Amino acid sequence: MRSGFVLCASLACALLSSAFTASAAGAPSADIAARDLKTSDFPRWQQLVPNVYAYEGLHSPDRDGTVINTVSMIVVTPQGVVVLDGQGDLEQTKAMIANIRKLSPQPIKYVVIASDHTDHVGGNAAFKEAYPDVVFIASPASQKVLAQKGHPAMETVSDRRTLRLGNTEIQVMNLGRAHTGGDLVAYLPDSKVLFLGEVYLRGVFPAMRTAYPSEWLATIDKAQKMDVSWYVPGHGFVDTETSMRIDLEESKKALAHVIAEAKRLHAAGRPCESAANCPAAREAQWGPYADYALSTSQGPLAIAKVYQELEGRLP
Repeated sequence: MRSGFVLCASLACALLSSAFTASAAGAPSADIAARDLKTSDFPRWQQLVPNVYAYEGLHSPDRDGTVINTVSMIVVTPQGVVVLDGQGDLEQTKAMIANIRKLSPQPIKYVVIASDHTDHVGGNAAFKEAYPDVVFIASPASQKVLAQKGHPAMETVSDRRTLRLGNTEIQVMNLGRAHTGGDLVAYLPDSKVLFLGEVYLRGVFPAMRTAYPSEWLATIDKAQKMDVSWYVPGHGFVDTETSMRIDLEESKKALAHVIAEAKRLHAAGRPCESAANCPAAREAQWGPYADYALSTSQGPLAIAKVYQELEGRLP
């Protein structure tokens, strides 16, 4: 278990959290280099509460070379394992399966697709190969997206579905459209752990390729009103309960700032026909979020998406 890791002692965690939250915008970067980590340090995982693990693989490099982590969650029970979001390719997903087998001899019963983007589902065929009876669960919107790409058949959740494996209850919920338009979250009421997937991008510039900007803010609001101890993101490092709660609010502030700036540019008549043709991006003022991971590539995408929303062109 060379690349596994455990939660640090209380004092060490407090010092670590203090150091990581000292960035300009108050949230630590999801860039692995910001923590002096290399690609060889992954995958990594940590236990949040008994039998619940945050698992980190890697996103493909951004065009400037930045590499961020991709977070999955694993719930182990005596009746089977539940995986919340997979990884981006077959190699990483096979490594994930091998590491899950170190945690439990039980089979993977369910894979919940919180995000239908490739960096979270690209290796899902490996789950089916290893466990032919595995059940994939997605929102109806994500099912349509994934069916077009030849992903395995799946069951759908429009509003809420409760999975019960022995004494473990997992509530799979649709809190609203956010980063993908097919976003699901998963809540463990006994331990108060909420896996938000890409609804929560910690230390990542708001990525809006298929997003619903204003609805995304409303979805985060709903999550913040829940009784939660651990908020687990789809990207970004998982530190302490307190830091994850604080930085979910920071993530919402970043999203609100980007939306407001795009609205300002739109009102000023600055053009942005698409992410590839967005002169407005040269005038964008991202403030404390300018140095967030992926800001260079995601800025024009965000402006274009907000323009679509303002002009009634969202799908």
